[in-house]
Amino acid sequence: MTTLPDTLTHELRRSGYFPQVAEACIARSLRGAAVTAHLVRPETTFDGPEVRRHLTVLALTARHLVVSHLDDDPADELNPSQVVVATERVKLSRIESVGLSQVFDSDGAGVQGREAEVTLGISWGGSRRIELDRAWCEDPECQAEHGWNGTLAPTDIALRVSALADGDAAIEAALAFHERLADAVDALDD
Repeated sequence: MTTLPDTLTHELRRSGYFPQVAEACIARSLRGAAVTAHLVRPETTFDGPEVRRHLTVLALTARHLVVSHLDDDPADELNPSQVVVATERVKLSRIESVGLSQVFDSDGAGVQGREAEVTLGISWGGSRRIELDRAWCEDPECQAEHGWNGTLAPTDIALRVSALADGDAAIEAALAFHERLADAVDALDD
């Protein structure tokens, strides 16, 4: 198995969400390749009384993007607690787009400093989301069935980072990872 960089191991342990499991699953998926950049994103969500923790890790190599997501699994009688890990190893040549959405605070006249949040989006055609709405016309008297309109959008991964919730260092890390990934994908075109 691959030895992870000390910085990645440190960030996984600092996240506090089953770091040994994350380390083992990522190392197995790397298949001996060296990590050139990484991004670790812990997240806590609240669903009514239930608190769920998540951890998403992106690890870039010379030829692949490894995407690993750890998630709490709902408990049942046989398994009072489980952690489910889904890891995908995507060839860089399959990546169709690397997007970045940036939000800046403003006082109405100008921007107040750096990004308040960023969302890193990566699409490789692994999954798609479809949104359907009934089609209609402008005539309020119309009784005809107009069918459906739909939008098909890639939904492989979108990671949101907020300066308020995660700190400025997390914003910097997300932007740095975006640059490294975009450069690696662009280098394939040369």
